Amino acid sequence: MRISDDERKRAVAELREASTGAYRHVDSLDVIANSIGVEVDGKFSHEVENETYAALADLIDRPTCHLVEDEDGRTACSECGCTALYLLDATYCPDCGSIIERPW
Repeated sequence: MRISDDERKRAVAELREASTGAYRHVDSLDVIANSIGVEVDGKFSHEVENETYAALADLIDRPTCHLVEDEDGRTACSECGCTALYLLDATYCPDCGSIIERPW
């Protein structure tokens, strides 16, 4: 599952809010699950737990890409096709958030 930078920022903000004690009367697993986009309604707790662990791993493990040449000869992200002008100097793709791996 690809997580955008906006989704990542939203999840971080909600998790930080939860860390302040804002959700004292709610099960912590439900708070974490909802913060990272896992639906909890109608599921058994072990399903929520499994999905939460997987979503946390996806949130932490940023995907990688490499630079390719598109059909117009521009440098592009191998994952999303982004052709931002500063892509050659970037660490992350500005569109999909992947870490740009370089052979050098």
